[in-house]
Amino acid sequence: MTDDAGLNLLMALFLIPVAIGLHIWVRRRKESRRNESGDVEFGSLGSTLLSTIGEGLAVITSLILMIMVVGFILKYFFPQIFGVQL
Repeated sequence: MTDDAGLNLLMALFLIPVAIGLHIWVRRRKESRRNESGDVEFGSLGSTLLSTIGEGLAVITSLILMIMVVGFILKYFFPQIFGVQL
């Protein structure tokens, strides 16, 4: 990966909606499985496992993306801390 601060900031601006979109997707999926009484319903054990693993990976991925975004933004605004030459 290059040390180009402008490219990193552009990547950060692109990754913010991706990370937020992953969180929204997981939240909508969880809400769509609730019945009238508020209990979560799954069709089978397989769908339970796949949903849990898939949504867990999506949340972990979005958190990693947000950490990268914060790093890119900090690197852009405070390049002296990271030893980057502009």
